[in-house]
Amino acid sequence: MLRNKSQKELIHLSKQLIQPLLPHFHKGQSGKIAVIGGNEDYTGAPFFSSHSAALVGADLSHVICEKAAAPVIKSYSPDLMVHPYLLDLDNPILNIPDNEINDLRKIPLEELVKKNDNAVLNKIIDDLVLPKITSLLNRIDIVVVGPGFGRDPLMLKSLIRIIEEIKVLNLPIILDADALFLLSISPQLISNYPKAIITPNVVEFQRIAKALSINVDLAESDKEKLIEQTQQVSKKLGDVIVFRKGEQDIIVKSDSFLINDIKGSNKRVGGQGDTLTGAAATFVNWSNNYFLKVWDNKVDMSQEDANLLACFAASSVVRTASNKAFKKYGRAMQTSNLHEFLHESFTDLFDDSFFRL
Repeated sequence: MLRNKSQKELIHLSKQLIQPLLPHFHKGQSGKIAVIGGNEDYTGAPFFSSHSAALVGADLSHVICEKAAAPVIKSYSPDLMVHPYLLDLDNPILNIPDNEINDLRKIPLEELVKKNDNAVLNKIIDDLVLPKITSLLNRIDIVVVGPGFGRDPLMLKSLIRIIEEIKVLNLPIILDADALFLLSISPQLISNYPKAIITPNVVEFQRIAKALSINVDLAESDKEKLIEQTQQVSKKLGDVIVFRKGEQDIIVKSDSFLINDIKGSNKRVGGQGDTLTGAAATFVNWSNNYFLKVWDNKVDMSQEDANLLACFAASSVVRTASNKAFKKYGRAMQTSNLHEFLHESFTDLFDDSFFRL
């Protein structure tokens, strides 16, 4: 039903997915989002993703991060729930000798990703990381993984194990940043998992396509070829949603696709992609609730179309907010400026009536 719809028509259809704020709803029914990522060096990425999810309308927004990152992320906002459950090899509580740490850092990434036989890393993850994270994931609706993980072997191995656990729990998952780096090494990570969404930029898409033996030219600009490439990646991964970011956002699941060319910003700054994943998490969760009839709504589209439309809606909000921020700040624009305009952009696009039936 989405094929050949105009941008305006798609925005109008997206309004069906927006979960109303009804008086009888309890805390959490409009979305319990978890963003997993963040280390000592990269604290902004998980913040922007979780903060965006909250600003768009999720009730509860969690960050699961490395211990050294937690105090920093908490200082950004008291509204987010920050859980310091991840560990890297430098954490003193592990008490690993320096020579062992050096050996672990020398493990080739391909071996780290594709093999599950490292007893040292697995024991740390099983004893200290997964129990706390799994306990929280049992209370979550949708998970974003990847922002700000870095390249620490323990962090990356933890990410692999966390993705496996998310699949066991049958939760929707959005992969970005370092999770896409892992995917480019081992596409089997989410292959044939129907609740997965990947959000690659131009370079990340090329890496993943190469891993799937699909030829991609970074200079390619023909829209039809870009769509075809994205469809190939989706199909080879087992029909997961591929949200290919670029001058135009191309959102694909198998043969179905949507294009978003709503005007955004002339400036690209670090963090905008993280903002997008957070917004997408909230909208995709609402689209799942729409399909489950969490409120008294009429369901007149498939879950596949609802999820694609949710990604389109998130793209539209972030592009509009980015455009507004650029108009105000110009070359000085930062991702935090974009967040100033998320709610205004949401209401501009969807004219939300909070208590609509």
